[in-house]
Amino acid sequence: MNEQPSSSQPRTPAIPDQLIQIAHEQEGGAERVISQMEVVQNSFEEIQNLARDCQEILKRIVPPSDDLATLIDKMESIALHADNGTYNVQGVYDLFQYQDIVRQKLEKVGHRLIDVSEYILHNLQPMAQETLTSASSGRDILERRVQEPDQVKPETDAIIAEFFSKLRSSK
Repeated sequence: MNEQPSSSQPRTPAIPDQLIQIAHEQEGGAERVISQMEVVQNSFEEIQNLARDCQEILKRIVPPSDDLATLIDKMESIALHADNGTYNVQGVYDLFQYQDIVRQKLEKVGHRLIDVSEYILHNLQPMAQETLTSASSGRDILERRVQEPDQVKPETDAIIAEFFSKLRSSK
């Protein structure tokens, strides 16, 4: 484990906050990529239309020749590649739908962690004055250094004594 950061170091955001931040960053990035993909898809559609128009013009040119047939074949290839490009753009949209599901899952996990954190803070953190002054039970764990024991031996002894007294009273 690492030591707690000193007051001069910036505090690392909590895990739920980090997850939600990642989810929001993913959403913003996805929106930008999708808008660019729309531009690419429109370009492919325009290439398809232009290729079809050129094919129609070439078919009306008289006299037919081998060069004309080759040119028509090339235009068909251009249209085919534009069709493939459009198909691949649709595949990218599918991938972004999956990415959106992952983002939603991240947000869900982040919100559940926040709920758990709030539950712990409201229901498990001691509030009564007599509980606050009892043996530490590790409440100072966030403020102490790694591998450092309870502040003093009497606190540890008090925790053990408190445990045994509760055990005896429950019998």
